[in-house]
Amino acid sequence: GQNIGIKHIPTTQCGIWVRTSNGGHFASPNYPDSYPPNKECIYILEAAPRQRIELTFDEHYYIEPSFECRFDHLEVRDGPFGFSPLIDRYCGVKSPPLIRSTGRFMWIKFSSDEELEGQGFRAKYSFIPDPDFTYLGDCQFELSGADGIVRSSQVEQEEKTKPGQAVDCIWTIKATPKAKIYLRFLDYQMEHSNECKRNFVAVYDGSSAIENLKAKFCSTVANDVMLKTGVGVIRMWADEGSRLSRFRMLFTSFVER
Repeated sequence: GQNIGIKHIPTTQCGIWVRTSNGGHFASPNYPDSYPPNKECIYILEAAPRQRIELTFDEHYYIEPSFECRFDHLEVRDGPFGFSPLIDRYCGVKSPPLIRSTGRFMWIKFSSDEELEGQGFRAKYSFIPDPDFTYLGDCQFELSGADGIVRSSQVEQEEKTKPGQAVDCIWTIKATPKAKIYLRFLDYQMEHSNECKRNFVAVYDGSSAIENLKAKFCSTVANDVMLKTGVGVIRMWADEGSRLSRFRMLFTSFVER
């Protein structure tokens, strides 16, 4: 007669967590009733690659007010860890404003002390496209092996974009097993140097997620790059007036001894 595998969680649990492909919501324990004393609830939100997180709060909001939110508070950080950059700490009677991450993760902690509880909060999170990583079209290439050449001329040769159209292309490099990647520029020219909004070459280490951005070149010089992983992602952006921008890059797989 027992419900094996079903655990009855007390009503002082750390809120109810709902996840969907578009986001979800969570709340302080017992919301909309008062949250209990001496609670610490941590929520880590994760978006898909090339997405960011938006966090909004219900109007029915109350966390014990205090100077610098030293007592009951909600702490929001821009990343997946408790040591990620602090966005802010929130308490009081007014809902926090819209909060937006700069990457795929957001770390949130709700803390209550031993006295003066309140109604708490209900937060809704949703995913939005990463504005620094939007594609104009399906301009993607894959390379692998011990070494090879990544070159922007491939875009014209394979007619990935039409003449006069902006270039937004991705090259994914996969090293040999257990190897890392070293990148060396053989040719590099930005038509509008120091105008990153108009043209740049970006290098990502491990995946195309914004937090894995290793280097971004838009000036007159591009340096060699050593990656920590065996997957490198190169992105080239050039607007309609920067079609003469170009690069050629040698990649080499190497194993650290």
